[in-house]
Amino acid sequence: MKKETGKDICSKVISLIESEYDSDAAFERAAGLAPKTVNNWRRGKSSSYMKMLPELSELFEVSVGEILDMPVTGGTDISDDEAELLTLYRKSAVLSPKQRLALYKTLESVIELYISSAPQKKKGK
Repeated sequence: MKKETGKDICSKVISLIESEYDSDAAFERAAGLAPKTVNNWRRGKSSSYMKMLPELSELFEVSVGEILDMPVTGGTDISDDEAELLTLYRKSAVLSPKQRLALYKTLESVIELYISSAPQKKKGK
């Protein structure tokens, strides 16, 4: 997976703003930012969002890793399939909390359905 650039991260932050707020101004008020801050991010005139990642993660109720859309890397004991599922789920951070919960519940139900309908392995095989 390619490394995120500042522009990629800005796009991710803008997507979060657009999914959660009616306007840039509404977000700026909620975040305590000066007017036109988001407009400056959009035009590449400022990258102050980089310094604000911890605050943004709290505001959007996602981890900084989700904002960065970082893949799972070394030091973990999960398979490539598990890492891919996690990466896909992290992309859902652009959804509203209600939509994200619905997605989670849907995935949980589908996985449970597949598990319950799978043939049971016999012990010793």
